[in-house]
Amino acid sequence: MPSAISPFASVKFKVSALVASMVLIAAIGVCGISLLIAESQIQRMIARQEISALSGAAAYLDNDVRAKQQVLRSIAEEALSRNLGARDVQALLESHPGLRDEFVNVAGFDARGDRVASLKNRRDKIINVSARPYFQEALRTRDSVISAPFRSALSGQPVVSVAQPLSDARGRIHTVLVGGIDLLRPGFAAQVEALRTREQGYLFILANDGTVIHHPRKELILTRPSADEMPAIGAALADEEGWRADILDGKEPSLVAWKRLRHADWTVAVSYPLRDAFAPMASVWFNALGAAGLFTALAGIFGWGLVKVMLEPLGELQRVVESIDAGATDISAFNVDHADEFGLLSRALYRLSRSRKEAADELRRLATTDVLTGTHNRRMFDQFLPAALARARRSNESVAVAFLDVDRFKSINDSYGHAVGDAVLVEFARRLQGAVRCSDTVARLAGDEFVVVFEQVRGPAEAHQLGEKILAAMRAPFLVGDAALPVTASVGIAITGTHTNAEVIMQSADYALYGVKAAGRNGYAVNVVGAEKLASVHAMARHEGGELARMG
Repeated sequence: MPSAISPFASVKFKVSALVASMVLIAAIGVCGISLLIAESQIQRMIARQEISALSGAAAYLDNDVRAKQQVLRSIAEEALSRNLGARDVQALLESHPGLRDEFVNVAGFDARGDRVASLKNRRDKIINVSARPYFQEALRTRDSVISAPFRSALSGQPVVSVAQPLSDARGRIHTVLVGGIDLLRPGFAAQVEALRTREQGYLFILANDGTVIHHPRKELILTRPSADEMPAIGAALADEEGWRADILDGKEPSLVAWKRLRHADWTVAVSYPLRDAFAPMASVWFNALGAAGLFTALAGIFGWGLVKVMLEPLGELQRVVESIDAGATDISAFNVDHADEFGLLSRALYRLSRSRKEAADELRRLATTDVLTGTHNRRMFDQFLPAALARARRSNESVAVAFLDVDRFKSINDSYGHAVGDAVLVEFARRLQGAVRCSDTVARLAGDEFVVVFEQVRGPAEAHQLGEKILAAMRAPFLVGDAALPVTASVGIAITGTHTNAEVIMQSADYALYGVKAAGRNGYAVNVVGAEKLASVHAMARHEGGELARMG
């Protein structure tokens, strides 16, 4: 009997073992398929997170380059407003110590390409940049230019230059400012690296012709590796934005994601080893292979769910970035108190974004403010006047524009010097701002020429009151040092009687100003836009507050 049972038991054991093996293989297969699906989803999720982080890095680089361009533009506007020439550029650069924080050096070159000023390294060898493409393009376009990366002839370091032409009052370019950005400087791209969400992999920046601008391997900077030598670089130049997970970077399978900048012709990219991306999945695979049946399948599902939960904070960060990019919310959405990865990275982005916004607001203020007097400058006035006229048309109200200058200001400069002349302009602007309403806008156009925009004016009678108030504010002597200078002003006021544009109302104010000067200065005249004759000229010099002459 035992001998008969033994073969049966053996067959039963084999069948059971076969069934168990089939169940185990089926369970492992189900688990394996689940994990492969999870890996595919993780791969796409990681790629989306990397592109979101690169979008922030690209926006930072764009803003940084634009901010540097705006700094040099503001210098150019200051030079034009002060009527400075090539000989004044050295002193102009030295009066702006903040340039040293923005650039490794700022130099000035005349129209022939010879250096005439330098913030640093003034004793270095004399160089000529007339053959440099960025110098030629700045002369041709008369606007700011960002150069392709090149090796500096002075420092031997790889740099990118921002070129900004300076023009005189006649529109002739007398100097081109060139600000250098050292690509090996520790501060360059350091904050971009800080935006990375993972320690693995590396970030690199390319020009659109394939020249390496930033790379952890410093010997690659300013080189142009081929796609065969470095597949990651070749992939990053394929399109404006995207990712690939089939790249061999240094013979290691890697995920490469990239994003092209909007303002500069650069691409910022990241290479991320796939083995690091899926390192957390190794333990899940090991547990799945050691489990059997339903437990194996459940382990795979649990692993997939766990990874999804782990990556959810980064998914939330991506949604916030996309919402800010779409304009649905602002950077305050980053200021959260979460203790997870989303909270830490989000607060870092909030601090960085707030800092950049404050810097951008300050640059915007400098770009629209007259450096000497603190009033609005011509750029701000050219934007504001058309907007004021449009508001007046909508509300069916009148707008008045006062065009005024300091009488015989050239004589003040010639007799007392430019320092006293500048002090007179500062005091003139202060009194002018005190004489007008808080809702009125004061701007300095150039030299001693000022303009005031009055909104919601009830008619010519109120314009006369405004003119008298301005002249009264200038009546007291100007105390400059030990001197008490009698300073007067000529004011031409134009008021809209019908809908008009900025050019017409400025011509009308200029006509009124001409009438005051023809009558002997130190007075004001009111002109209604569209009227055939100038109403009257009122002068303070000969008869306080009274009418001196009539024109027309």
